Amino acid sequence: MVDTSALSNDIRLLGNLLGQIIREQHGDEAFELVEKVRAIAKARRNEHPEATAELQSLIQTLDVNAAKVLIKAFGNYFQLINIAEDRQRIRVLRERESQGILRESLEDAIRTLKEADLSADTISELLGQIQVRLVLTAHPSEAKRQEVLIKLRHIATLMAQRERRAPRIPVEERFFTAALLERIEELWQTAPTRAARPTVNDEVNVGLYFLTCVIMDTTVNLYEDLRSVLEVYYPEGNWHDLPIFLHFASWIGGDRDGNPYVTPELTLQTIQRLCDTVRDVYLQKLDEIRDHLTQSLGEVTVSKTFLDSLHTPHQREVYRQKIDSIIQRLIENDYLTAQDLLQDLILIQQSLLQNKGTHAARGSLQRLILLVRIFGLHLVPLEVREDARLHEQAIGEIFAHYGICEDFSSEPEASKQAMLVRELLSTRPFLPLKPTFSEKTNHIIETWRMIAEAHQRYGTSVIDTYIASHTESPSDVLILLLFAKSVGIDRHIDLVPLFETVNDLQHAHETMRRLLDIPIYQQYVAARGNRQQIMLGYSDSGKDGGYLSSNWNLYIAQEELGTLCKARGITLQLFHGRGGSIGRGGGPTNRAILSQPSQSLHGPIKITEQGEVIAYRYSNMEIARRHLSQVLHAMMTAMAMPRTAKIKPEWRQAMNELAELGRQSFRQLVYETEGFLEFWQQATPIGELAQLPIGSRPVKRQKGGFEQIRAIPWMFSWTQNRAIIPSWYGVGTAIQHYTEQYGWETLHQMVAEWPFFTALIENVEFDLAKADMGIARIYAELVEDVALRESIFGRIEQEYQLAVSCISTLTGHASPLDGSPVIKRSIERRNPYVDPLNFIQVQLLKSLRHLPPEAPEYQELLDNVLATINGIAAGMKTTG
Repeated sequence: MVDTSALSNDIRLLGNLLGQIIREQHGDEAFELVEKVRAIAKARRNEHPEATAELQSLIQTLDVNAAKVLIKAFGNYFQLINIAEDRQRIRVLRERESQGILRESLEDAIRTLKEADLSADTISELLGQIQVRLVLTAHPSEAKRQEVLIKLRHIATLMAQRERRAPRIPVEERFFTAALLERIEELWQTAPTRAARPTVNDEVNVGLYFLTCVIMDTTVNLYEDLRSVLEVYYPEGNWHDLPIFLHFASWIGGDRDGNPYVTPELTLQTIQRLCDTVRDVYLQKLDEIRDHLTQSLGEVTVSKTFLDSLHTPHQREVYRQKIDSIIQRLIENDYLTAQDLLQDLILIQQSLLQNKGTHAARGSLQRLILLVRIFGLHLVPLEVREDARLHEQAIGEIFAHYGICEDFSSEPEASKQAMLVRELLSTRPFLPLKPTFSEKTNHIIETWRMIAEAHQRYGTSVIDTYIASHTESPSDVLILLLFAKSVGIDRHIDLVPLFETVNDLQHAHETMRRLLDIPIYQQYVAARGNRQQIMLGYSDSGKDGGYLSSNWNLYIAQEELGTLCKARGITLQLFHGRGGSIGRGGGPTNRAILSQPSQSLHGPIKITEQGEVIAYRYSNMEIARRHLSQVLHAMMTAMAMPRTAKIKPEWRQAMNELAELGRQSFRQLVYETEGFLEFWQQATPIGELAQLPIGSRPVKRQKGGFEQIRAIPWMFSWTQNRAIIPSWYGVGTAIQHYTEQYGWETLHQMVAEWPFFTALIENVEFDLAKADMGIARIYAELVEDVALRESIFGRIEQEYQLAVSCISTLTGHASPLDGSPVIKRSIERRNPYVDPLNFIQVQLLKSLRHLPPEAPEYQELLDNVLATINGIAAGMKTTG
């Protein structure tokens, strides 16, 4: 049984300090209002029948200022609870690690492989094969400002320091109390949402913050952890120079899909900022190393190779002299490649090793060498993404201009391929020096030329991936190849199709088969080392066909693509576009890896780290270490000991039927029910979300209806009203219809024996536990058409009860998450504090929607609505 007394003490401490700030800022009356609302919300959760009406009545009487205090109180409380829960998680992890029983750790992985009789040589070979790239994206699902993130990190640091000083003497307790009060007061007086929508540069700043403050050092720590473990279990091996198997990349400043603010100029500026930032990190590290490398000639000897590199030694402390030279070369941008910088650093290290300076060589200098090996001179590669439909429009316009084809888009696919291949084989220049096409086509051309310029300036590794969203056919990828060839970078960049909708996933194998049959594309793949990267979209497929259909079609696509590439002798690199929420492919990354089909685990893997997920995983170094350890544990065990058991035919048939039944149920509600869009727009804050300044990218990709709405605000809106239908609607109906015909035995086997289905059910169970139909019904009352409201919400409520019943039957749990008491307790702990924010949000939406935007009180009401959105996101620990 886990001891939670420290967690309770932390929550009590932070809650009391927040209460003190509320009293100081707004008086006893405000504090008592917060406590009264909290008490009524708790009573409501304890089944007091009058509490709901009492809470609604109280909130209806609040003026704008009182509502604002409540929103801030509960919103900040969640931020503090999140810190306390992180501290508790770290406590548990440290305790288990000290006892040698921490599962899903690097040590657990190496011990498992050792017990399976894998040799040191096999482990070394395995580490050379593993390639994991985690890609940070600027998807607009992080509701917290960077300023707030920094303050929360300061509070988390103080709580960690306070714990390490236990038992504390009175003066220390007073210090920590005063320091925490200072930070919480700052948090209270800082606006929770931005005054204006962030620019792309603002988003770049956030990415740089996490990379430099947490990710860089945590990644180095991880390599050192692994080296230490390997030396214990495989002392016969040499583990000092581990291969680099964990990488990071970024879309922030490179992803232009639907974001008109990401221009070629901005992408170049972003690359320069990445280079400048990593150089500043290295300069800081070098200054620290310089302070320590005071070894003097006369006290020690140095290697001749090292001494010769100085040309004219002019001081006895020769290592310092070399560091000074390296610093100067960095400042002057004199290093052309990371290898050049590494050569100088390794020269110092080898001299130390050869002259009894082992500890100095293996300390901070070794860490810097690792940093340079991992992050190079550009910090992380920037990846570019654009809509395949825009590429096709651009090619159509260029072809029409040259008289090649009048209407390329309307041509049959075979004809498109033939024209593109002819142009690829042509030796004449394809793009004019000064394009005079439409703005969109010129922009596409400028983007490709920008990549070529970036390669010339910084090296080919700064942009090594170009992704075409909405890929539907081989011609979509051939267009990429034509543009890449036209600017001379076709040998230096991965051209990546992104399959997003259910239909695209179902045809992904056929699309890639036809593409790989084209000789000129075969030549491109061979030039790229017989490697093909393919991205799979979890978000749009979920919005398109519901949770079951999305996940099953993603699974099949991975199987088929893996088999296809293996048969062609091609290394497949799957890129998983996973979001933060369950409905967008979220959930524990390591379990997602382990639940993949075995055909998809033969090569490198890429996974997006989107939106608020970045803050949850990388705000704290110990949490980040745990997350990355779990990812690597999954990759090591999955690749070293692949599952040999095949999926039983009856399991596959069951999933085929469940996916189709779920898809039909989901689409009947979302796409085929008259008035559903009206219900959604009124029963959720989707309209107001569009005004929440949390991302530079518009809510819609382009003008149009529901299909153009991004999956993120779709999920975000249903999380706010607590229905969370994208992650479970249709599951109950699918299971019910299936079991009525075939019974439960097969599904029980699948839950017990098939990791894919186990993870699927666990994820659904998690969001069923977070959903709340009582709160969702209060939002449904915002729908003005009573008949529409009762009809649609009645179906949602009925499907929810059916899903809970079916999942309970499968798991054997009386209620959702009975098998995960820690998570269940966390949700129960938060509910009485989230609920008031939902009640307040509904009341504010009622008032706001009856006002014209030009009304004097409109903006203040809107600001309060946006603040509730921020608070609910913190309480639910997810947005979209």
